[in-house]
Amino acid sequence: MTSMNAADSAAQLMIVPGGTTPGAVTMTYSAVHKLWELYERFEKTGVQRSQRIILAPREASEAMPARAAQTNAALQKRIKKLPGSVDVILETSGSTTGNPRLVGLSFAALVASARATHEFLGGPGRWIVALPVHHVAGLQTLIRTCVAEASPIIADMSAGFDEEALTVACRTAADDGDHRAYLSLVPKQLYDALEAGGELVEQLARLDAVLVGGAGTSSNLLDRARAAGINVVTTYGMSETGGGCVYNGIPLPGVQIRTVDGRIQICGPVLMDGYVDSYDRPFDVEDGQRWLRTSDAGEWDGNSLQVLGRADDVIVSGAVNVAPTRVADVIAAAKDVVDVAVVALPDEKWGQVVAAAIASPCIRAKIDEAGADLPAHKNEVYAKFAKQIRDLVGEKLGRDHAPRVIAVVDELAVTPLGKVDRHAVGVMVANLVASEAAWVR
Repeated sequence: MTSMNAADSAAQLMIVPGGTTPGAVTMTYSAVHKLWELYERFEKTGVQRSQRIILAPREASEAMPARAAQTNAALQKRIKKLPGSVDVILETSGSTTGNPRLVGLSFAALVASARATHEFLGGPGRWIVALPVHHVAGLQTLIRTCVAEASPIIADMSAGFDEEALTVACRTAADDGDHRAYLSLVPKQLYDALEAGGELVEQLARLDAVLVGGAGTSSNLLDRARAAGINVVTTYGMSETGGGCVYNGIPLPGVQIRTVDGRIQICGPVLMDGYVDSYDRPFDVEDGQRWLRTSDAGEWDGNSLQVLGRADDVIVSGAVNVAPTRVADVIAAAKDVVDVAVVALPDEKWGQVVAAAIASPCIRAKIDEAGADLPAHKNEVYAKFAKQIRDLVGEKLGRDHAPRVIAVVDELAVTPLGKVDRHAVGVMVANLVASEAAWVR
C-alpha cells in the first residue's frame, strides 16, 4: 500500500456535491460511475488504474465552483495521511460525539458491500436515491446501481420528506420489469411514509426490499410497515464498513462478527482502509485478518447480532448498567410516541440517571393546554404521562431502568441523514431540566 502525505494529495481529490437534489446526485453518480468503470477494467484485465479520490461534503454548495477551492483547502488541512488504496473519502455524521471523522474507503470495499447486499436480497436491482449521497447509505445506492448496470431513480428530499417525489420514484422502480426494485430509508422517513399512507404505502409494498438503517428502528414501526406489506430489512453498519453489513441481524456474505468484552467487532472485505484525518488504527489484526473495533455494544450468538447501542452510551445509574436502546425500544411502542432518544444525565446521588427525550406533538399539545407556563412537575398531564412511561419501562425491564427524567417535545434534533443527534438531544434535555421544562422524579 502506497501512501501520500496531505501536500501530495491535492491533485487527487475530486469534490462532488452531496444531498439528494437531481443535479447533485447526477454529478456524484457520474464520478462514482467513472470509478466503477476503472475498477471493472482492473478486475477484467489487471491493468493498474490511476488513483481518483472523490469526496462529497455535507453541503452541496461546498462542491460548486465558487467554493470548491476553499472546500479542498479546508480538507487538505484535515487530512494527515492518504493511503494509495483510498478511492472515496466520507465524513461521518458525528451524531454522538459531535466530532465528524474522515473515513477513507477503497472502491473494492464499497463494491464488495454492494455485491454482498444484492446476494442477500436475491439479486441486483435498481435503487431509489432518497438519502444524501454524501453519507455512506446514500452513496451505496449509487454504487449498487452501477454494479447492477442500471440507472438510479432520484427522490429529491432536499427540502424535507416529499411524499409525492417518493411515490413517483417507487412507482417508477416497481414498474421497471427489467430490474428488481430497492430503496434505502432512515426510520424517520419510514415513519413519515406510513403516516402519509395511500398510494405511497401501496408503492412501497411493490418494492422487492426497503432497507432501513442509520439508527435503531423500533419494533412498533417495523410491525406497522410489515403489516402494510412492505418488505422491510433492518441494517446495521457505518461509514467504516462501507455501509450496512448486517441485515436483519445476519452478517452479509463475507462479513464476520464477534464481540469482545461486549463490544462488536467486524471483519471482512467491506472495511475501510482507515481514518485519513488521524493516525488512529481501530483494528485488531489476527492471522492476517483485520477486525474493526466498533464503539457499539452487542450480543452475538454465532448466528445473529443484536445491537444494544454505543458501548460508551451505557448508562451506569447506581450499580445498574442500563442499555439506552432497550429503554428506547420499550418507550417507542407507547401510544402517541413518534420518536425517542434515551441519554444519560449526570447526577450527584446516582452518578448518572436515565433521561428520555420523547417526540410526541399530541402529548406536547395536551401538556401545553394543561398549563404551558407551569413547571413540569406541577403539570398534571406531564406527570401522568411520565408515570405511564416509567410504569411501562419498569414492567418490561425493571424499575431501575425506568427514566428519572422525561422531556416531551414536538420533535428531536436530527442529523442531515435523519439520525437522531444524540449529542444535541443531551444538551437539550439538560437545558429543559435546568428551566424546569422537563419532568424529573
